[in-house]
Amino acid sequence: MLVLGTAAGVVLARARAVEAVEDRARRAASSAAALLEIDVRQVAAGLGGAAAVVGPDGELDVEVFRSFASDPLSGEEVRQLALIDVITADERAEFEDRIGADITVLDDRGRLVPAPTTPVHHPVLSVQPDVAEGAAVGFDFGADPTRRAVLEAAQRTRAAAVGGVVDVPSEVGPVVAVVRPLLDGDHEVRGFVATGIPVSRLQESIRTAVVSGAPIALVDGESLIAGDELRDPEEATAADVDVPSGSWQVLVGPGSGPDLALAWLVAAGGLVAILAMAALVIVTERHQRRLGGANALLATNEERSRAVQVVAGRLARALSGSDVAAALVDHLPAAVGARSAVVATMDRAGRLAVIEREPAGDQGGEEGEDEGRAVEARPLPVPVVGSVVEGALARREPAWLSSPLGWKGDEVATELAGDGQALAVLPLLAEDVTGVLAVSYPRLHIFGDDEQALLQTVGVLAARALARGRRYDAEHETAVAFQRAALPDALPTVAGATVAARYRPATHGATVGGDWYDALLLDGDRVLLVVGDVVGHGMVAAAAMGRLRTAFQTIVRFTADPGLILQAINQQVLTIPDAFCTTVVCVVLELGTGELVWSRAGHPPPLVVGAGGRELLDEPCLPPLGVAADAVAPVHRRMLATGDVVVLYTDGLVERRTEALDQGFRRLGAVAEELIDLDPEELSDALVEALVPAEDQTDDLAVLVVRFEGRSSGGC
Repeated sequence: MLVLGTAAGVVLARARAVEAVEDRARRAASSAAALLEIDVRQVAAGLGGAAAVVGPDGELDVEVFRSFASDPLSGEEVRQLALIDVITADERAEFEDRIGADITVLDDRGRLVPAPTTPVHHPVLSVQPDVAEGAAVGFDFGADPTRRAVLEAAQRTRAAAVGGVVDVPSEVGPVVAVVRPLLDGDHEVRGFVATGIPVSRLQESIRTAVVSGAPIALVDGESLIAGDELRDPEEATAADVDVPSGSWQVLVGPGSGPDLALAWLVAAGGLVAILAMAALVIVTERHQRRLGGANALLATNEERSRAVQVVAGRLARALSGSDVAAALVDHLPAAVGARSAVVATMDRAGRLAVIEREPAGDQGGEEGEDEGRAVEARPLPVPVVGSVVEGALARREPAWLSSPLGWKGDEVATELAGDGQALAVLPLLAEDVTGVLAVSYPRLHIFGDDEQALLQTVGVLAARALARGRRYDAEHETAVAFQRAALPDALPTVAGATVAARYRPATHGATVGGDWYDALLLDGDRVLLVVGDVVGHGMVAAAAMGRLRTAFQTIVRFTADPGLILQAINQQVLTIPDAFCTTVVCVVLELGTGELVWSRAGHPPPLVVGAGGRELLDEPCLPPLGVAADAVAPVHRRMLATGDVVVLYTDGLVERRTEALDQGFRRLGAVAEELIDLDPEELSDALVEALVPAEDQTDDLAVLVVRFEGRSSGGC
């Protein structure tokens, strides 16, 4: 009996220990797979806007590609982009003449040498940023088998594809290739854009998921991408990673086995033997009773996993720190069955600054209504020293508090929990971000292993998103300040006309753009009015805008003809970084006669409103600047009556994603005609508020209004 009881005790102890090890491995593999899926899909999504690189003629436009690649919206997800052409053997000579370089491949010594002739080449047309100073141009991306495989997958699926590990000549180290095809009007593949996910980043994602020190590997088939070489992959716990055109798996090998020596000693007694025998019977009965509950719990966990994936998607799309806080505070509680979520970050004084709002569901808000709503931070009135928060940050591990007893006397945790009866405190640590995500529950709550893994995954994503949001916020503030400084401090006072202008950056969903305006008094009888829009966002667009405004001010010293001004700018724009494809309208008003002389380059047409009605001056114009460098700018003329109002504006005032541009023009005309009696200052404000409410503004805008009042005798 004693021998049998001892054996049973050891078997039971070993079974439970092995089950625990396997459960940890399964959770680690699933968590790592979820993080990797988000990593890859963020990068693939960052390539989506490159579709515009294929022009209407089906050719690849390198300048548009460079503008797209310099857009800071891609952030850290896309570090470097390559534009790849598709060239047949017959087209090779003409292509090499055009780029001024050979199509090349790497030889056995890692040197670039002319590529051998093959039926099709995939040479690189442009790399942004070009760390190799042009050496990559002409490199045959498809010559390497790994790169060629991902190109073929992208061409076959007409969608983004990921490949294996390749080396790149930079400090980033090995990367996994991500390629997106560029389709022409016939849905045929015209070229590709490619980038790479650093293997070090993938390594970080899988290591974040492992808490037991077990070996873990990311593999593509039998090829190791990141992690450890496993002794026996067939014995590992596996989780599939859903990536475009890939067959990735996360493999978690067994860690150190359970120490059963203590189990043998305890099980040696006769009493323990009897208890062990009874335990076998009890475990069996409990297993049957718990089976039904486990199935219900599994369904709940799967539902929560899907909800958390939605939150993860919102975090991936979030631009600013406010967007990140909104995604967590408004949507995470419902996803995990919690009462509330609080985001708190450390300020420079070492205090927690808390951002908290009621979940969107409590406000009756619909999906997507969180964007643009104000998010305010308030410093906690109590220090974090000695609190649960300080411990979680110091250990870099979450705190799972199942009841208020876990934070009794802790003022910081009490502030974070509110009226909650259970609290999870997740450290947020990434780059310069130090803080916590606190999730409180309405009742006492036991945090299961799967739930802990799920919340930890959200914490990792939240920390990354906050770090990215801080970079965005800093750049956004700098760009707005730079742009406002580059706009005129005051508009000229003109006898015979009143001029007013407004600029307003986007309130959410985009970075600051390159909209601008200017008004220059040429002499006592003429005033020059300019409104323009630089392609792109952030400091790049703001800097280009400043250079263009300076160029205009220089050119008008030599000519006051709008057509000649635009032609001069059109020829110089390629020498101004990031100014390609700028749109602009240039107007000269003759104050003595009321003659309006104007010319445009791809810009929305001026609007004239007066007693006789309204007219959109949609006459022929140049294409955007730089597209046709030697083109002649058409010049048009029209007489104004006393009291007529001219409105110049950027597309942010009239354009809506869900409607035709003509509808925006009609709406502008109707509103301007209704408000014609307002003075230009009031009219500028009224047009902006009526046409683009601040809470709906996703693009920056500029508007310039001038009312012709007739020549007065007072001079200028």
